[in-house]
Amino acid sequence: MTDPDSFGTALGTVLAVAVVVVAFGLAALSDMAMRRREDRAARAATARTNPVTARAGGRDRVNGNGSGPVGGDGPRA
Repeated sequence: MTDPDSFGTALGTVLAVAVVVVAFGLAALSDMAMRRREDRAARAATARTNPVTARAGGRDRVNGNGSGPVGGDGPRA
């Protein structure tokens, strides 16, 4: 027969693992949201200092340094 205490231990272990997984998931979502907010702030700061670069999608195409395709917005499929 199965020991009743082992069922409680297994249930406690599963609950602890579930709590850790949820905590890491929430931390990952929070980190993504924070990075997105930082990217928006950086993009807004760039738009205030150099409007031409901001319209070019954040890439400095003004001086032609080869950081992107000339006249293109990325790869075409």
